[in-house]
Amino acid sequence: MALLTHWDGEPVHVWARVWRAGRFEAHDVLGSTNDRLRELAAEGAGPYSVVVAEEQTAGRGRSGGVGHSPPGSGLWISVLLPCPARVPPHLPLVVGVAAARAAERSCPGVTVGIKWPNDLLLGGLKAGGVLCEQGHGAVVAGVGVNLRVPPGALPGEVALQAAALEGNASRRVSVGELATALLRELHALVPRAAKGLDEEVHAELERRDVLRDRAVATQQAGPGTARGIGPEGALLLERPDGTRVAVTAGSVRLA
Repeated sequence: MALLTHWDGEPVHVWARVWRAGRFEAHDVLGSTNDRLRELAAEGAGPYSVVVAEEQTAGRGRSGGVGHSPPGSGLWISVLLPCPARVPPHLPLVVGVAAARAAERSCPGVTVGIKWPNDLLLGGLKAGGVLCEQGHGAVVAGVGVNLRVPPGALPGEVALQAAALEGNASRRVSVGELATALLRELHALVPRAAKGLDEEVHAELERRDVLRDRAVATQQAGPGTARGIGPEGALLLERPDGTRVAVTAGSVRLA
């Protein structure tokens, strides 16, 4: 597991300057970029410090699910956000909007949807995800985005449900360009998210919401129809009896 001096063709100090990163580490292989960034946070790394890896061997999703991060196939990045130590419920959605914007800016021709609370979708298939975790007085935001899916890189079931930006874009995608667009959006959006979703981001989530008005099954509140996303980041669920409830945790799937 080597610490790299260059990443995507440039010295790491160049990326750190472009991104206004407190610290920046690039690795060939890591267990988890989130875990490494939490270690840096404990050592005093500043806001918007960044860790990337060309491959993760112990990446994860929400609730401890396995995250697949094969070598050379995507952007696997963690960013230290200047937020309270507790992860606000709306923050993964804000990071998701930043990632969706970055993907569309870097890949003309793609349209990214968001599946509450943290998945990025292309044409109904998963192209990426967000994992926000507590990290020594700040929040570590991990983002994974598939740039390409080489044959055999993912397990069969996962591969059938996966999408990649290059399969939907009009040109080859630069991982550095995508990361730069992501950091630009995070710098713009995160300071505005201190008290919840502002009107602009909330409206954008409503447009990107792939669950809206669809029958779903939620782990927290059972079945119903998704009726959008509330200003605090909750999934609004209409139950079969017509009552509505805010879903704030757990998984959700199409029914």
